[in-house]
Amino acid sequence: MNEQSFVDRRERDWKRLTELTNKASGKRLESLTGEELREFVTLYRRTSTDLSLARTKSRNTLLAEHLNNIALRAYGVLYRAPRKPFWASLRSAAVASAQTVRARAIFVLIAATIFFGSSFLVYGTYSTIPEAKDAIVGAESSQLFEQWKKADFEVRTGSESMMMGAMYASNNPKVAIIVGAVGAATLGTASIYLLFQNGAMIGALASEMSSVGKLPFLISSIAPHGVPELSGAIIAGAAGLLLGWAVVNPGRRRRGDALKAVSHDVMVLILTSVVLMFIAAPIEGFFSFNPRFPQELKAGVALVSLVAWGAFWIGFGRPAPDPTPTTGP
Repeated sequence: MNEQSFVDRRERDWKRLTELTNKASGKRLESLTGEELREFVTLYRRTSTDLSLARTKSRNTLLAEHLNNIALRAYGVLYRAPRKPFWASLRSAAVASAQTVRARAIFVLIAATIFFGSSFLVYGTYSTIPEAKDAIVGAESSQLFEQWKKADFEVRTGSESMMMGAMYASNNPKVAIIVGAVGAATLGTASIYLLFQNGAMIGALASEMSSVGKLPFLISSIAPHGVPELSGAIIAGAAGLLLGWAVVNPGRRRRGDALKAVSHDVMVLILTSVVLMFIAAPIEGFFSFNPRFPQELKAGVALVSLVAWGAFWIGFGRPAPDPTPTTGP
């Protein structure tokens, strides 16, 4: 093949295809006119043929690489998946989240059992063995517990509430990611420890509040944001447990392949936990600890939230039942 003659004859088409690709890049194909779209498809096919010729009848690797880049960019524009509207994309993400939580329900259940199990264990231990307090709770937490026992929140300004909400939004999602991500490196043990530790702190605080008759105040104060926040912590823990289980029990696969097999579900679980933490942050910053709202209202909001989230996890994204009636033999 005479390369120079080949380039001279075809270079004009390659440049034109590049121009049309640049015009449509980052946009929909609708940015091209009908005539330009037909020209685009024709030039893409010709360039693909030229690429095949360059690879088979020429040793000029630079030419083949150049044509490959042109054809690859055009391919990306031509076969790009259509963009979904924002609300359709949001619904697809919500469906994926609910379906993945249901598919990995055993790990979510184990994570919830560890979290709430440690809460009840420490609550009971506090009640029967008060001396265990020093071993479970440090001095810093003891001071925090004393503040809680006053059952009186300080009134915050709007800017202070916004600052606290921003702090929760920056810190809590990071914790969720850590809880989920350390599962593979520690075979799930770090996720178990973090779930147990956080559950134990809730149990210890509940025991302290119960001792002064303020347990209902504690529950109604943390429940509004606690429904999404604790759900996020448990789902993050489930992601860590799933990673750890893939390493411990890969089945007939290599451990690397086992991790790849669960990686999609793990990412969905971790992202779900992060979103839940973001949802909880403004509730915690503006509502849960705001003394302007009565505790009865906070309890009502928490109950509605619990029912709504329960319905979401149980039923959202399930396929519609087949309306075709079944007939007997």
